[in-house]
Amino acid sequence: MPTPATTDLPRPKSWDEFEDICADILKRMWCDPYVTRNGRSGQSQNGVDSYGYPEHLGGHASGKVAAAQCKRTDALTIDTVMGEVEAAKDFKPELSEYLILTTAPRDAKLQENVRTGTWPFRVHVLFWEDISLSLSAHEDLLQKHFPGWVQRSTSKEQVFERLMAAEPDDFDYNDSTGVYVHRSDIYLRLELARSSEEDKEFAEPWVERFPDKRASVQVVHIVYATTRLTEIYCAWVDGTRYLIPYPKTPDELVLSPFKYHLGRILNHPFPEYDFDCALRNARIEVKAG
Repeated sequence: MPTPATTDLPRPKSWDEFEDICADILKRMWCDPYVTRNGRSGQSQNGVDSYGYPEHLGGHASGKVAAAQCKRTDALTIDTVMGEVEAAKDFKPELSEYLILTTAPRDAKLQENVRTGTWPFRVHVLFWEDISLSLSAHEDLLQKHFPGWVQRSTSKEQVFERLMAAEPDDFDYNDSTGVYVHRSDIYLRLELARSSEEDKEFAEPWVERFPDKRASVQVVHIVYATTRLTEIYCAWVDGTRYLIPYPKTPDELVLSPFKYHLGRILNHPFPEYDFDCALRNARIEVKAG
């Protein structure tokens, strides 16, 4: 029976869909959950659709940036590659690595030209076969972008990976129920507990740094289908303007990348309040480990 690892996935029908797929693949390839799509349609992008700080270049601490251009096309030429590289030279900060991801099939001559070319930074091309193979290694991404392609059980770890791969605007929020639903996988939900626990006062020194010093407890359930996988304790702070996951301890004001990403999703429906600004005000840092 053919599998995604041996059979090409259907090519995306729109450039926006393809860019979403590429951004998710880059997050995994680069081990950087904060890969960012560059600008919006109609804006000058200097040959860059997405950028990040790959782990193999030293991560965010190194300051070394990699970028990618997505080309939804039936054929890719060396002239196109050269043109995109030339445009990417104007990207700020200066790039260390540049990828072109394309729906075109592999081309041995183009691969040779790229390998032997003289470039201002490291340049690679990933063809649709390469992208399909990368997707096949991540069932959550297959389910997100090609629902129904595989039918397997979903593990708890895969749900958390899917949550980390999601962007905040991938979720629809219903304020009357307190439920966030993933648009591409409606089994994945974040549910705000609506009980007397929510009204319980929360008091730690860091909440005193906000203009409104009132804070209360909010339990958030991570749910997949009918199963509650875990619960995360958060606090409504500054008069319910921000919903912030508890830091490690009252004295060690640190959020894990997972809790930070969860906080971005939870606060996304309230764009008038800046979640990152709230963390800075509370002096909460984001650290792995």
